[in-house]
Amino acid sequence: MNLEELLCTLDSPIAIRPTRRMTQGELESYLDKAADILRGNADHSEFRGYVFALLFYKRISDCFDEEVRTQVATLTKANVPQDQALLLARDPQNHHFIVPEAATWATVARTAKAQLGQALNDAMLAIERANAHRQNNFDGILTGKIDFNKQDELPRDKLVNLINHFGSQTFDRAHVSDDLFGNAYEYLIRNFASKAGKSSGEFYTPAEVGFLMAEVLQPKAGMSICDWASGSGGLLLQCIRHVKKHGGDVRQLQLHGQESNVATYNISRINMILHGVPVWKHKQGDSLRDPRHLSADTRLKQFDRIIMNPPFSLEDWGYDTVVAGDKFGRLSYGMPPASNGDWAWMQQIVKSLKDVDPDTETGGQGMVVMSQGVLFRGQPEQTEEEDGQNQKADAEYVIRRGFIEADLIEAIVVLPGKLFYGNNVPGCLVLLNKAKPAERKDQILMIWASRHFQKGNPQNLLRPSDLMRILVPWRAFGDLATAQRMVPEHEAQLISEVEEQRDARLADIEDAYGPVLEPLSRLQVELATLDALDLKQQAVKDAITPEHPYFHPLASLQADVERIEGEIAAAGRGEKAALKTQLITPKAKFDVARKKLIDAIKARHKQVARAVKDLGKLQEERDAREQEVKLAAEREIAHLREASADLLRICSSEDEARRYFTLVGREEMAENEFNLNLPRYVDTFEPETTKPLSVAISELVEAESAANTSAKALKEMLNKAGVRTA
Repeated sequence: MNLEELLCTLDSPIAIRPTRRMTQGELESYLDKAADILRGNADHSEFRGYVFALLFYKRISDCFDEEVRTQVATLTKANVPQDQALLLARDPQNHHFIVPEAATWATVARTAKAQLGQALNDAMLAIERANAHRQNNFDGILTGKIDFNKQDELPRDKLVNLINHFGSQTFDRAHVSDDLFGNAYEYLIRNFASKAGKSSGEFYTPAEVGFLMAEVLQPKAGMSICDWASGSGGLLLQCIRHVKKHGGDVRQLQLHGQESNVATYNISRINMILHGVPVWKHKQGDSLRDPRHLSADTRLKQFDRIIMNPPFSLEDWGYDTVVAGDKFGRLSYGMPPASNGDWAWMQQIVKSLKDVDPDTETGGQGMVVMSQGVLFRGQPEQTEEEDGQNQKADAEYVIRRGFIEADLIEAIVVLPGKLFYGNNVPGCLVLLNKAKPAERKDQILMIWASRHFQKGNPQNLLRPSDLMRILVPWRAFGDLATAQRMVPEHEAQLISEVEEQRDARLADIEDAYGPVLEPLSRLQVELATLDALDLKQQAVKDAITPEHPYFHPLASLQADVERIEGEIAAAGRGEKAALKTQLITPKAKFDVARKKLIDAIKARHKQVARAVKDLGKLQEERDAREQEVKLAAEREIAHLREASADLLRICSSEDEARRYFTLVGREEMAENEFNLNLPRYVDTFEPETTKPLSVAISELVEAESAANTSAKALKEMLNKAGVRTA
């Protein structure tokens, strides 16, 4: 390598990407900031539509641009002219979704502030029209209930800030995979639900509860599944994940949903699209007043599985539309009260579950989140002989008794409080089954799961270990010997899943940081070499050899100087003057070359040192994130092992097990007047802890001493601050 080549090498910039791909956690944090931009100007339930619509718009616009670039590059390599390649690359047949050229994010984002709202409205309408031919069409998905010109809700400054925020990242598939983006979108839905107030429970069901429901229902490829109160679509997605987890083909699922709130309906459609769900049938409308999933003869369509979290104790549920008779025949067990729609939902589920197939002896199953009131509200008929007064049976009692006598309820799970957003009332899960196995006939498994959860703010959480405490009794259907055998299997499975999640998160982190950190080891070696160089004049001269990594271009120039200097030393007096004249040019060349090289080495040293420092910080950041993931997994695994040991203890004793779950027969329910309140059957009493008197007195003395010490310290601090105390 000659001097010019080496100087170019030393002067070349170090190839470090200025940005790196975001991890899942960073993407979630980024979306949090988008929501923060709008806070204070609109209710969460209102402005979430703006954020979700803009995010979806940015995603499909970036993906469309990416697909166009890729196809143009391929066509131009095949010698297709640029203009023609661009035209072909924009052909709608070559894309998942179409974004008209005038409606791309890059075009709209450059619109003047005053016209930005209208430009967004126009762009989103254009996108809907361009994709109207799709099977899951975009009709209203970006424009329903959303108006970017509505400045009282969305001030121009806030809108510009939101556009700039989303414009700072690229959301094509090269930067963010479908799974990563879909998961982040769900995270954002949960984030909004946690702050959206009372309506949020209808908008989002916690993923842990949805996972539990899917595990119980066990949907399979080929089944039809419906959510009559689909919210943001999370429960249907949990069914999809369950099928994927067990190796099923999700394309064979027949998914159905109906949602009354237009904005939520659109969010659920976006959620499905972003998760790559190929086909689903989603309707907008009130499911109780106007069910939209009907058979060819306009009867209520029946499904293999129904999974639901309808509004708790809905007051205006549609009593007025069915009081004179329900054309769909849903209320065969009784007319629910006008002020509470819980049993209207329950009867709709039963009516829309498939009847028993006599050949396979299978039928539809449904799981629903309900207010615990459905378990005990309503009184049986009373006579004067019984209590001194005549009273007809309450409607909810009659319906509940009808469900029990028809043997429709297979299991009940009472959940902890504060699980559901916007509602701190403890809920329950009710499993309905039209074809209970023979060994489960006339029995209901009751699980009291309200003891174990992780406290949180604003909502409590169900951990994997808490779910295990429910799933083991459920799968054993209350049999203690079976449950004991299942505990180690569930423990191993859950630990394996924690480890898989840990490894996936670590791989996500490495995928984000790895390409950026790749040159670090090489640059560290180069920096060590540069640090070791002595750039003083004599040291450089002594180090010049043809093999030296930096000084080798000077070797030939120095050899010329040394040759002439040697000739001068050996020459006679008359020849020295002429030789010294010859020395001027090679010596000047050498000095200039040495200075250029040393300056370049010094500049390179600064550049490499800066790069190593910056990359070192990134490496520390990556290591910290990896350590955080590893420690979280270790804590989760330790907690699972503790819970597993405790569950084995519980399942080894009938008395202890009855504090958590029990099988209840029809006769016992009849004796309790068909009241399903779990404390009537499960021992929910929490014994008080006792302490020896001596221990209690000792603790009291210690507490008084600590209080006196704190009071004394506080008084001294106040006196020093000039505050007079009594």
